[in-house]
Amino acid sequence: MNTAVILAARKEQNSCIPYPLKEFFIGDGRKTCLLERIILILEEYGFSNILIVVGYQKHLFTKFANKNVQLIDNEEYEFTSSMGSLAVVEPYIKEDFLLIESDTFFEKKLIERLSKVEDGNCFCITEESGNRDEAFVQLRQGRVQRISKDYHQISHIDGEMIGVTRINKETFYLMCRAYEQATNKRVNYEYLLLDNTELIDRRFLMFPNLIWGEADNEDDFRLLSNYVYPRLRRKENPYDKENLYAHLRKIFSEKHIDDSWQIEQIGGMSNKNFKVTSPDGYEYVLRVPGIGSEGMVERNNEDVNGMLGCRLGLNPSIRYFDKNTGIKLADFIHNAEPLNVGTVQRMSNMKQIAAIFRTLHSSKVRFNNEFNIFHEIVKYEKLLTKARGKMYEGFEKVREQVMALEDYLFELGVEVKPCHNDLVAENFIIDENGKIFLIDWEYSGMNDPMADFAALFLENKFTAENVDYVLKKYFDGNVPEGTSQKILAYQVLWDYLWALWTCIKEAEGDDFGTYGLDRYNRAIQNLKSISIK
Repeated sequence: MNTAVILAARKEQNSCIPYPLKEFFIGDGRKTCLLERIILILEEYGFSNILIVVGYQKHLFTKFANKNVQLIDNEEYEFTSSMGSLAVVEPYIKEDFLLIESDTFFEKKLIERLSKVEDGNCFCITEESGNRDEAFVQLRQGRVQRISKDYHQISHIDGEMIGVTRINKETFYLMCRAYEQATNKRVNYEYLLLDNTELIDRRFLMFPNLIWGEADNEDDFRLLSNYVYPRLRRKENPYDKENLYAHLRKIFSEKHIDDSWQIEQIGGMSNKNFKVTSPDGYEYVLRVPGIGSEGMVERNNEDVNGMLGCRLGLNPSIRYFDKNTGIKLADFIHNAEPLNVGTVQRMSNMKQIAAIFRTLHSSKVRFNNEFNIFHEIVKYEKLLTKARGKMYEGFEKVREQVMALEDYLFELGVEVKPCHNDLVAENFIIDENGKIFLIDWEYSGMNDPMADFAALFLENKFTAENVDYVLKKYFDGNVPEGTSQKILAYQVLWDYLWALWTCIKEAEGDDFGTYGLDRYNRAIQNLKSISIK
């Protein structure tokens, strides 16, 4: 198979330039666009017959036409949808093909795996993203049973469809005949694909923890260029495999370590995480600290606190920890998936997270350190000066307001309990039985439990209804007075601290797009809602 179809005809509602053609920076002063990236990935994996269906602003696409790329015009793009665009390529299809929606962004490993599927139809699925435009997927008997953008029509959400699909030539013929008879010419291709196949013919590939997204509006494009692509750059940065093998030889000194040990990078924001599979099938997670982490994290504290988390049943078993380097090896939980901003707000997961917090905060354990955000700010400022970095414009005045929150919180009442302090969704992983673990205890320490809630709600964009739900579960329905004020104050503190953190990381050579500046600006906005005497 060497044919791929890219759908790029749709009229944009708020942009004269189609979003697949909008450029974003990729480092070293260079730019690219979604369409160019898709074409380069396809050519890398041997696709030499690439058909791009164009319509809106079609003259802007002509620069991509070459010996491998042909432009096909959907003259009725304003009156049709994705199936209408797909149908116009029928005369050019002589084999099975990949179908790609041009506003979709994904890691190239997706094409690598999908191109190895030898026959039939195959969907690409990942966990629910929470982006409010999901195509939810329900599975049955290891096949795709149903797809819908209306979650009311899905009794069990097993994932979300990514806009990249392998389509069998015979299935495509049936889809085109069905489209000819359709009275609704705005039908999307995925529904005709379901209508014209049996369950057995709807295979899928699952891509857990995939970096991907769609950009069909300004907010999504900004998210792509400022957050998602910098995150992918950090993940795809080349790493020295021999160096990783050296770490494994130190950990497994009694074993022979060679390339029969499989290593796969699995993400991480401030660290590099790798799934390690031994020749006898044992699976681990190897954590290698990232750029600029020295001085930010006290590894001895992480070691002690992480082990206490294990004893509480919250953290997976840790097999090895080097307090000097931060190298860590933990058990890989088979078939487990990290949560994301969508799945973390499922009712069953929120209920379990509230219970995890209650277990942690009410435990009698004493963590090895205090995590006082005001002290951390001072520490990070020193690290920023050492790295010869700079904080954002106007920070002097903002800092004064931020530090004034210490007395404000003291008046509201501060408790000190064991806290995790880094509640991004990816630090919650759920196993195949539905049990949630809390991982990565780098920033843990004795802190106010409301700081944990502030981080959870802030990092994962909790709705007001879900904030109320979690707090009521945690407090058994009796949420103390002043809780919301404390949480908002801690959210300002977290945003300011992590803005500093970003400036340090970038001074050391990392790239986080506008992540730090956006947090800084959000802190400024939230400060306006706090009345400090």
